[in-house]
Amino acid sequence: MNSNKLIIDTLKSWGVSLYAGVMGGGVIHFLKNIDPYTGNSSNEIEFLNFGEYNAGFVPLGYYLASGKIAAAIATTGAATKLISCGLSDAKLHDIPAIYIVPVSGISAVGFSPLQDSTHHGSNILLQLEAELPGSVFVLNNQLSLTEKLAQAKNQLDHSKPVVLVLDNEQLMIAHDEVLEPVPEEKSDNKEEIDLESFLTSFRKEIKGRRLVILVGEEMVRYDDAIMLTSKISRQLQAAMVWSINGANAVARDNPYGYGYISFGGNDRALSLFNSLTETDVLLILGACPDEYTVNFNKFSAAATFFVGNIPDAYGLVDNSLEHFAEGRYYHFKAPLDILLKSIIESSIQNPFRNISAKLAPQNLNDKPFHSARKNYVNMPVLYQELDKWWPADSIGIDDICLAYKDRQYVVQRPNNNIKFYSLYRGSAMGGAFGAAVGAKLASPEKDVFLFTGDGCFRLFSGTMAEVSDLGLVVFLFNNETLGIVEQGLGKIMPHVAKAHYHAKLKSIDYCGVARAHGWDAKYLNPDLNNLATLLDRLSIKNKASKSLLIEVPVDAMQLLGSNPRLKNL
Repeated sequence: MNSNKLIIDTLKSWGVSLYAGVMGGGVIHFLKNIDPYTGNSSNEIEFLNFGEYNAGFVPLGYYLASGKIAAAIATTGAATKLISCGLSDAKLHDIPAIYIVPVSGISAVGFSPLQDSTHHGSNILLQLEAELPGSVFVLNNQLSLTEKLAQAKNQLDHSKPVVLVLDNEQLMIAHDEVLEPVPEEKSDNKEEIDLESFLTSFRKEIKGRRLVILVGEEMVRYDDAIMLTSKISRQLQAAMVWSINGANAVARDNPYGYGYISFGGNDRALSLFNSLTETDVLLILGACPDEYTVNFNKFSAAATFFVGNIPDAYGLVDNSLEHFAEGRYYHFKAPLDILLKSIIESSIQNPFRNISAKLAPQNLNDKPFHSARKNYVNMPVLYQELDKWWPADSIGIDDICLAYKDRQYVVQRPNNNIKFYSLYRGSAMGGAFGAAVGAKLASPEKDVFLFTGDGCFRLFSGTMAEVSDLGLVVFLFNNETLGIVEQGLGKIMPHVAKAHYHAKLKSIDYCGVARAHGWDAKYLNPDLNNLATLLDRLSIKNKASKSLLIEVPVDAMQLLGSNPRLKNL
């Protein structure tokens, strides 16, 4: 039996058609069965030869853009470590993704094999299992192969990333029994949902109180999310705030939308959330109260209702957020669309008696934007111009640069032409490039845009050639510094010499580097007098176009979005 082919066929039955990574000793017999990526959709399964660090993020963007699962693959040693950076963010954002790595054979234990993964070397299995308990599957026996793959599929179905560990030496041991790929079980996975209990408690708690709704990124996974959040907000006249990624589930014209909270958050949203008291009820829709969302603050409402449908989602402790609630806490596991429809229908039949929230002001910020110095782009103007232009049904990704703090502060509300994502929980610089590549591979018909920084650029520039014909558009912020660090340390330790911030970066001809990798490249003039020309060019649909890098001269000292985390450092 060809174990590798069975694994590939099984993953194919799950809908996995893309692998990304680098060929190496431990995976040569696996990857020899897969066609190379050519951009030809006629290939059922393809492998993109792509640097391991960036490849680890490809499945994340692939899933965010399409809801489909992809795999990253690398050999032993440093390659496994590099690909695992993306694995960390997959865990932190509850994204189902597959990571395939090999291990040294049993016969090599004690004999110092190359890239020793045994307990004498990296002891990589214990490292992986420490990060993903219950989601690391050692494929080391033909007879147990289908069972372990079925267990891995169960984890993926529960929004968990998995690691498939190839023990090539053991998988080569032949058995008489012939195994077939495990067919995907057609289970509706429906659990009994006690909607009556929820509605009874909810109706009781919000009576005579103001309702505030926090929308998280799990809500984005529902096709009718924007319609539902709009309906419940209007029907109950409830104030609404959202996390960085949760914004994708909210309509721009929601009259009760107060904005993004915490990191890069809007002033009105922060004031609203900080004003919660015994006279309020908080409804959380699939949001993780991470540091960038609530900054370690507890929920000070009289009652907190959490609703989500991902078991043991990241952020939950013992499957609960009760440790965040100062008041009464209610936890319901249910599909968010079903629950919201039930609330809306119940409200129509028998109106809730909560206190109506005030309509959100048009301007969600209290302070004017700081200006940029001469010879730099005034970033609020650029963000606002792009916000007017974004093509319908496009995808944007913010790298770990000033954009992932400032963009949402400036534009204030989600733009329903484009879904913007940030893998901020792991905050891996440069990882967004791999995610953007994954998004474009999953949905080649969509425009994919990336905001990244000159510090991030150093982590992905070596892989640009492999995706030069993908049609990506990258806005490269050149501020000759690690901008988030420089801005933050100026507030944390203003009396320390800037040289000791260790944030300065050497200037590079970024457009020249991009062109050397086969990309098109343009420099955005500080006065934006060539922006319209660039956007006109991007408006011309050409699916075979080269990827484009646009270098943006940015003033690192133009302070825009807030960074509440600075108080914790």
